[in-house]
Amino acid sequence: MITDINNKSTITVLNKLILPPYWMQYFKYENDKELFDLSQTALIKKINGIKKSTKYFVNSQIIVSEILTEFGAKSLFHREFNEKHPELCREQVLGMQLYNIMVKDNETWIYYKAQHSLHLFPHMIYFQYK
Repeated sequence: MITDINNKSTITVLNKLILPPYWMQYFKYENDKELFDLSQTALIKKINGIKKSTKYFVNSQIIVSEILTEFGAKSLFHREFNEKHPELCREQVLGMQLYNIMVKDNETWIYYKAQHSLHLFPHMIYFQYK
Protein backbone atom coordinates (compact mmCIF):
# COMPACT_ATOMS: atom_id res chain seq x y z
CA MET A 1 0.00 0.00 0.00
CA ILE A 2 1.08 3.59 -0.36
CA THR A 3 0.52 6.66 1.71
CA ASP A 4 1.36 10.31 1.27
CA ILE A 5 4.28 11.96 3.01
CA ASN A 6 2.01 13.00 5.91
CA ASN A 7 0.49 9.51 6.33
CA LYS A 8 -2.98 10.99 5.78
CA SER A 9 -4.02 9.25 2.59
CA THR A 10 -3.53 5.48 2.36
CA ILE A 11 -4.20 3.80 -0.97
CA THR A 12 -4.67 0.03 -1.15
CA VAL A 13 -6.54 -0.28 -4.44
CA LEU A 14 -6.84 1.70 -7.68
CA ASN A 15 -10.17 3.47 -7.81
CA LYS A 16 -11.00 3.86 -11.50
CA LEU A 17 -13.74 6.35 -10.69
CA ILE A 18 -11.35 9.00 -9.38
CA LEU A 19 -8.30 8.42 -11.60
CA PRO A 20 -7.44 10.99 -14.28
CA PRO A 21 -8.43 10.03 -17.85
CA TYR A 22 -4.85 9.25 -18.90
CA TRP A 23 -5.03 6.14 -16.67
CA MET A 24 -7.14 4.53 -19.40
CA GLN A 25 -3.80 3.95 -21.19
CA TYR A 26 -2.75 1.66 -18.35
CA PHE A 27 -6.02 -0.26 -18.33
CA LYS A 28 -5.74 -0.79 -22.07
CA TYR A 29 -2.16 -2.05 -21.66
CA GLU A 30 -3.27 -4.32 -18.81
CA ASN A 31 -5.28 -6.34 -21.36
CA ASP A 32 -2.12 -7.20 -23.32
CA LYS A 33 -1.25 -10.23 -21.21
CA GLU A 34 2.06 -11.02 -22.91
CA LEU A 35 3.68 -7.60 -22.59
CA PHE A 36 1.94 -6.76 -19.32
CA ASP A 37 3.17 -9.96 -17.66
CA LEU A 38 6.70 -9.37 -18.96
CA SER A 39 6.88 -5.86 -17.52
CA GLN A 40 5.04 -6.90 -14.34
CA THR A 41 7.63 -9.62 -13.66
CA ALA A 42 10.52 -7.21 -14.30
CA LEU A 43 9.05 -4.50 -12.05
CA ILE A 44 8.34 -6.92 -9.20
CA LYS A 45 11.88 -8.32 -9.50
CA LYS A 46 13.28 -4.78 -9.14
CA ILE A 47 11.07 -4.04 -6.13
CA ASN A 48 12.00 -7.32 -4.44
CA GLY A 49 15.68 -6.51 -5.00
CA ILE A 50 15.21 -3.14 -3.33
CA LYS A 51 13.41 -4.77 -0.40
CA LYS A 52 16.43 -7.03 0.15
CA SER A 53 18.86 -4.10 0.07
CA THR A 54 19.53 -1.50 2.72
CA LYS A 55 18.08 1.36 0.66
CA TYR A 56 14.30 1.40 0.72
CA PHE A 57 13.98 3.96 -2.04
CA VAL A 58 12.31 3.57 -5.45
CA ASN A 59 12.48 6.30 -8.06
CA SER A 60 9.92 5.30 -10.69
CA GLN A 61 11.73 7.15 -13.45
CA ILE A 62 14.98 5.26 -12.79
CA ILE A 63 13.31 1.84 -12.36
CA VAL A 64 11.28 2.17 -15.58
CA SER A 65 14.34 3.40 -17.48
CA GLU A 66 16.44 0.46 -16.25
CA ILE A 67 13.78 -2.05 -17.25
CA LEU A 68 13.30 -0.54 -20.70
CA THR A 69 17.07 -0.57 -21.22
CA GLU A 70 17.21 -4.24 -20.19
CA PHE A 71 14.31 -5.03 -22.53
CA GLY A 72 16.12 -3.31 -25.38
CA ALA A 73 19.12 -5.59 -24.92
CA LYS A 74 17.34 -8.93 -24.58
CA SER A 75 13.76 -8.92 -25.82
CA LEU A 76 11.41 -7.68 -28.51
CA PHE A 77 9.39 -5.63 -26.02
CA HIS A 78 9.96 -2.25 -27.69
CA ARG A 79 9.01 -3.42 -31.17
CA GLU A 80 5.96 -5.33 -29.97
CA PHE A 81 4.82 -2.44 -27.77
CA ASN A 82 5.10 0.01 -30.68
CA GLU A 83 3.23 -2.34 -33.02
CA LYS A 84 0.42 -3.17 -30.59
CA HIS A 85 0.12 0.18 -28.80
CA PRO A 86 1.37 3.01 -31.05
CA GLU A 87 -0.81 5.53 -29.21
CA LEU A 88 0.60 4.71 -25.75
CA CYS A 89 3.72 6.04 -24.05
CA ARG A 90 5.56 3.01 -22.65
CA GLU A 91 7.42 4.99 -19.97
CA GLN A 92 4.19 6.44 -18.64
CA VAL A 93 2.32 3.13 -18.79
CA LEU A 94 5.10 1.27 -16.97
CA GLY A 95 5.18 4.05 -14.36
CA MET A 96 1.46 3.48 -13.78
CA GLN A 97 2.07 -0.27 -13.61
CA LEU A 98 4.74 0.32 -10.96
CA TYR A 99 2.32 2.55 -9.03
CA ASN A 100 -0.27 -0.23 -9.05
CA ILE A 101 2.32 -2.75 -7.84
CA MET A 102 3.22 -0.44 -4.96
CA VAL A 103 -0.46 0.05 -4.12
CA LYS A 104 -0.97 -3.72 -3.91
CA ASP A 105 2.22 -4.36 -1.92
CA ASN A 106 1.82 -5.64 1.65
CA GLU A 107 4.36 -3.15 2.96
CA THR A 108 3.56 0.54 3.33
CA TRP A 109 5.45 2.81 0.94
CA ILE A 110 5.44 6.57 1.31
CA TYR A 111 5.12 8.33 -2.01
CA TYR A 112 6.23 11.69 -3.21
CA LYS A 113 5.47 13.22 -6.62
CA ALA A 114 8.47 14.75 -8.34
CA GLN A 115 7.75 17.10 -11.23
CA HIS A 116 10.61 18.31 -13.39
CA SER A 117 9.96 21.61 -15.13
CA LEU A 118 10.31 20.18 -18.64
CA HIS A 119 8.26 17.02 -18.03
CA LEU A 120 4.57 16.81 -18.80
CA PHE A 121 3.84 14.27 -16.06
CA PRO A 122 5.33 13.83 -12.59
CA HIS A 123 7.12 10.69 -11.56
CA MET A 124 6.78 9.01 -8.21
CA ILE A 125 9.37 8.38 -5.58
CA TYR A 126 8.55 5.69 -3.01
CA PHE A 127 10.43 5.08 0.21
CA GLN A 128 10.16 3.37 3.56
CA TYR A 129 11.49 4.13 7.00
CA LYS A 130 13.30 1.08 8.34
